[in-house]
Amino acid sequence: MTWRAVVAALDEHVAFRSQVSPYLHPLAGRAALWHVMRALLGTSCPPREIVVLHLAGMPAQVECEADVPVRYVPVAPGGEALALRAAVTPPGPCLLVDGSAALLAPATITRLLRAAEHHVAAVRGETELATSVAVAGEGPALASAEDPRVPDGAVRVAPTGPEELLQVVDRHTLSDAAVAVRDRLVRQHERQGVSFLLPATSWLDVDVRIGADTLVYPNVVLEGATEIGGECVIGPYTRVVDSAIGRGAELKGWNYLCRTRVRSRAVLEAYARRGDD
Repeated sequence: MTWRAVVAALDEHVAFRSQVSPYLHPLAGRAALWHVMRALLGTSCPPREIVVLHLAGMPAQVECEADVPVRYVPVAPGGEALALRAAVTPPGPCLLVDGSAALLAPATITRLLRAAEHHVAAVRGETELATSVAVAGEGPALASAEDPRVPDGAVRVAPTGPEELLQVVDRHTLSDAAVAVRDRLVRQHERQGVSFLLPATSWLDVDVRIGADTLVYPNVVLEGATEIGGECVIGPYTRVVDSAIGRGAELKGWNYLCRTRVRSRAVLEAYARRGDD
């Protein structure tokens, strides 16, 4: 299937009380909008183009390592509905996704596109008044609605998981999304052979890499482009930022590492600090 993606990053979300665009607030080490982009690119058949609509004066550019063209289109306040209709109008399958739907999964997007082969379809909650986080269909059909984000008569597509309906619109929903992303990342690492003691107390970013047979104790924070080798022990209350830890190393706990390297088989005593402060 050849399809286009339009990302609507058009809400000010004043509840954030921030000078930073709400779509650029960090979520597991990356901007919230980055997660939406990665979901689009992670589908079995990625889009041929991604168009990001954002409010003029509130940039929403993210580094996404995309193999498809990505266009950022500023929209003047008050012209959101017109800009949305113009963006989805070209003929052919189109998916319109809310830029705050950071937990939307590639599998759900794929099912939505399949459902939209015959009807306009939407991912939304159970009730009729539930907000859609994504809609798909033929471009002209979407553009015929006053607001393409709420097309009439759209077929409901259930999300793969209920957390996908969460939209990051304020600080509290950002925290809820961070917990959900953390849980996803923990399960992903567990499938690759990593053990977490009390995983609900761990915190890790999306770019962290951990080798098999590594054991992560409670209250560990792993941030940035951290890489941990296999067969390591990461002791409790340890924070590691943008660092590389060799195979078989042991951090006994209460350690702080920032932009540094630990050789394989090394042992760091409790409370040891390495790297930049």
